[in-house]
Amino acid sequence: MGKHERTIAIVGGGISGSLTAYYLSRKGTSARLVVIDPAPRLGLGLAYSTPSLKHLLNVPAGKMTLLPEDPNHFLRWLREHHDPTARADEFMPRAVFGRYMQSLLETAPGIEHLRELATDCRLDGQEAVLTLAGGAEMRADRVVLALGNFLPARLPGVSQAAEEQGVYCHSAWEKRTYEGIDADAEVLLIGSGLTAVDVWIRLREVGHWGAIRMVSRHGKLPESQAPYTELAGCVIGEPPERARELLRAVHRAIASGLEWRAVVDSLRERTNELWLALPEQEQRRFKRHLQRRWEVVRHRMAPKVAERLGREIAAHTVQVVQGSVLAVEAAGGGAEVRTRNREGAERVWKACRAINCTGPEMNYARVGSLLLNHMLERGDAVAGPLGYGLWSDACGGLRNRRGEYSRILFNVGPGRQGVLLESIAVPELRQQAAQMARVLVRETKDDLCAEIVGPELAA
Repeated sequence: MGKHERTIAIVGGGISGSLTAYYLSRKGTSARLVVIDPAPRLGLGLAYSTPSLKHLLNVPAGKMTLLPEDPNHFLRWLREHHDPTARADEFMPRAVFGRYMQSLLETAPGIEHLRELATDCRLDGQEAVLTLAGGAEMRADRVVLALGNFLPARLPGVSQAAEEQGVYCHSAWEKRTYEGIDADAEVLLIGSGLTAVDVWIRLREVGHWGAIRMVSRHGKLPESQAPYTELAGCVIGEPPERARELLRAVHRAIASGLEWRAVVDSLRERTNELWLALPEQEQRRFKRHLQRRWEVVRHRMAPKVAERLGREIAAHTVQVVQGSVLAVEAAGGGAEVRTRNREGAERVWKACRAINCTGPEMNYARVGSLLLNHMLERGDAVAGPLGYGLWSDACGGLRNRRGEYSRILFNVGPGRQGVLLESIAVPELRQQAAQMARVLVRETKDDLCAEIVGPELAA
């Protein structure tokens, strides 16, 4: 597959890649614009391809626009295409938001969708050469990796028999995960975050009414969304240099009488700035001690979901327990999951099926991507300073093994968690996509990075 004029290739057609393509089209780029993704349609990815209308956004409709210059764009689209009575404070189905993303793409001319899997990307002078699964090659002047989220990390102690017999399911998103479960059988979910909540919803939707147990290292569910009065500004002034100081500042604000959701969300626009101001040792300390506490209060459930889950917990049809998984074995036609709690006590839980609901694997050397394997082996890309994601500069330029930041290879979306704390929610993805379009159209990456984040944070 030869080169056609100037070419920008985007690898990945989920929301990160699709938004990048959309913004490039809006800017009127003269380059050939190709999104490489084997999926039948662009704009969905894992989050928005769910078949369930009960999987809700965890942010109200009034804050979910994909056009930052038009805050009510999603709400107007909802009223025109989904529900004329939609309110700004409603939490809409994720599948509907996926349709909204696709409707934007329909207004963006010049985007090609190449339904292929990219298996390699190598540099050749001032161009990149992409290898596709069928063996064809494609040359591009710029390549943007928008790879989205991968499956969870492999759990220790999962037996081959448990996987082969289907009593352990590594992916919460495959159709077969929900097949062949007796309606009244007990199911064990490994994890208690938003993925576990999604799986609980889906199980109930397909007719399962048996007991569900969620087991996680922290034993905590996400908090619920609720109305609050927004604060005028962030509760933190100058960025602290210690994770403990960040925590103390938040605790002081809450102790002063401010609503905790308002305090947490006041950090929203400055989260990555505050994160980048922490020395690497303090970032590691945050990851080790505060990451889960942050996720519980930051990534909250829609109120209807929280209320329904609360009723099931009160009725003991859902139980959340603290424990680390030590082993998963096949036994008696089901799964036996051995866990250890904080006190060191071990216990074996029996269920017809155990489903991995932990977060996506962020060690990209272990995700099984041929594309990433080749790029990491050659050193054209490297893991972030803490050992996961991809290391990129403030505008997404990939860092190589020599410590140089590329002007050809870029990264948007979850992969930028190699450097950033937040890079999965719509506000970050929207900002990155718009920024990437400006970088690729203007070709002034260094100046633009300084313009957006300030020279002290630009790599």
